[in-house]
Amino acid sequence: MNTPEAVLKKYFGYTSFRKHQKEIVDTVLEGNDALVLMPTGGGKSLCYQVPALMLEGVTIVVSPLIALMKDQVDALTANGIAAAYLNSSLTTQEQTEVFSKLRANELKLLYLAPERLIGKGDAFLNFLSEIKVAAIAIDEAHCISQWGHDFRPEYMMLSKLKETFPKVPLIALTATADKLTRADILQQLGIDKSQVFLSSFNRGNIRYLVQPKQSSYEQLVQFLEAHKEDCGIIYCLSRASVEGLAARLKEDGFDALPYHAGLDRKTKDEHQEKFINDQVKIITATIAFGMGIDKSNVRFVVHMDLPKNIEGYYQETGRAGRDGLDSDALLFYSYGDVMKLRGFVEIENNQEQTEVLLKKLSEMAEFGELRTCRRKYLLEYFDEEAPNECGNCDVCLSVDEKFDGTVIAQKALSAVYRLEERFGQTYIIDFLRGSKSAKIWDQHKQIKTYGVGADVSKEEWAHYLRDLIHLGFLKKSEGQYPVLVLTEKSKEVLTGKVKVTLSKVKETIAVVQESAPEYEKPLFDQLKKVRADFARKEGVPPYVIFSDATLVELATYLPLDTEALLKMSGFGEIKLEKYGSEFLSVVKNYCQQHNLSTAIQNKRVKAKKKKKATSGARGTALESLRLFKDGLSVEEIAAQRGIVANTVENHLNECILTGKVNVFDLINQELYNEIYGVVKNNQEPGLKSIKEKLREEITYGQIRSVLNHLKYEADKQPN
Repeated sequence: MNTPEAVLKKYFGYTSFRKHQKEIVDTVLEGNDALVLMPTGGGKSLCYQVPALMLEGVTIVVSPLIALMKDQVDALTANGIAAAYLNSSLTTQEQTEVFSKLRANELKLLYLAPERLIGKGDAFLNFLSEIKVAAIAIDEAHCISQWGHDFRPEYMMLSKLKETFPKVPLIALTATADKLTRADILQQLGIDKSQVFLSSFNRGNIRYLVQPKQSSYEQLVQFLEAHKEDCGIIYCLSRASVEGLAARLKEDGFDALPYHAGLDRKTKDEHQEKFINDQVKIITATIAFGMGIDKSNVRFVVHMDLPKNIEGYYQETGRAGRDGLDSDALLFYSYGDVMKLRGFVEIENNQEQTEVLLKKLSEMAEFGELRTCRRKYLLEYFDEEAPNECGNCDVCLSVDEKFDGTVIAQKALSAVYRLEERFGQTYIIDFLRGSKSAKIWDQHKQIKTYGVGADVSKEEWAHYLRDLIHLGFLKKSEGQYPVLVLTEKSKEVLTGKVKVTLSKVKETIAVVQESAPEYEKPLFDQLKKVRADFARKEGVPPYVIFSDATLVELATYLPLDTEALLKMSGFGEIKLEKYGSEFLSVVKNYCQQHNLSTAIQNKRVKAKKKKKATSGARGTALESLRLFKDGLSVEEIAAQRGIVANTVENHLNECILTGKVNVFDLINQELYNEIYGVVKNNQEPGLKSIKEKLREEITYGQIRSVLNHLKYEADKQPN
């Protein structure tokens, strides 16, 4: 029976749809329009690809980039689906062949750019009117809106599609659109009454990290050392930075190439091909890179400079972990970047648009300065409710070390007061540090508080000012040039009535937390080689054959026959026939050599296996939590999972932060009181200083348990 589920399994190898996918597929099959908002890696493409295989005729897919079209068509062809694209990369002969296939009704999907679809006096639209068009899909639909973060004028032409094909279902898809942009998309495309499907924007497998932009190159190298075997993208604001960073990384032994609009087409294509084919691990790039790439095994995305808006940041970080495996998104933040970007977002003779873009920049800066969960901020930006902690961002995973910052607060507030609340953060910091720069007004150099904070670095002052804003002792004014102003709470600090507790500046970079592998890593490496061989023979990227997630499943569950192989995500009938025997042979040989039996009995249906990422811990931590709740001890969990006890202890400590584990299930009251007594009176930074004051047998993990519990209890208190 030709059902959506049967098509999904046969051609794409999945046993079930993700949330909303089935509803969207049914909507299109019923001939209705739809607006789909789904995160990068959330499965947008399947929402029109599955109906395309069930409807009579060809489905037209509007896509802005040549690379994206090629990527999608390569993947569809590998799955045994008749698909093609029309763009300038094809020869005249190749284009003629595509037209012939369209006339003969031999294609199920056709990808093309908006200007090809609508341009040249509607010639192509007229051609389409002569054949059977099953549906129209518009990818990156936010490009049609002037309120979106990536407005493209050529998308405006798509407004006539509904007039030309009134009875053909039109599906608009985007990963990033706020309320204003969504409404504009519906209006521009003439599908105001269509159903809107809003999926969760939560990318639970991505860990969000933000670091102060101090010695950013050294910090980057430290981060990359933890990702030695991984592929990743590093974004820079300027072409010069892209070139310089790639060269420096190469000198230091990292496998990196640059990509930006200033490179010639041949070089860009060559660098992109090497990256998507796993021949180079790191691409340094401007934001132009990545939009046309469906590479599923990107393990990290780094922003060396601040993006202009949350939408752009979300889309770029979303290029990590599209296969669902754990990945990292690292942002280096400095307020200097905010000031630099102000000039880029101002649009001459369009004050309304300028104000919208400045507001978006301000929200991006706010994200960089957060003292609360970063995932919560992202999700609420897209109008999605989220718990207070995710357990998978740098804020939630760290315990701030506090100190009495009353004197520092008084110096900062006094400076703002004496400068009459007329200056921004950068000027305030320079004033406090006694800068000799001509930027500091001469009369200000005579003020008593000038230079009183010379012993504190710029980075530390920026950190403390963010704390004071977060605590409500300062606030930033609205407008194009925000200044720091006092609040009602400021006076009590200045008069000494209230003490201020600030957090110490962290000196170390948050690096991905290592845990022991939960699959057969040597087998995974062998499977990657088999995949690479197939990819070379077929002239496609390795991830088109199978994603890393599929290979991880093979190396975890060790299927030993075709029936078991079909239970692996990504193995449908087509790919089983094309690749099954070779992959099965490798798994069988490995199991024989290492005396292993299949673990297919542990494979759950994906819908049941799916973990809610906002539950406050990474997937591996959730598994430890589940076993702990079943009554197993830390040592028993470690033995069952094949990982060290310290890793399990770290997992459970993560769960203390969200209240999922009671601290007294890990340590007794007496030990808690002993550690708490030292923590309460400790004035020195770092866990080491606490450890040195305790008995030798007390572990760092036990100290962390107490600190995480204190943070959990503090966060429950009303502000």
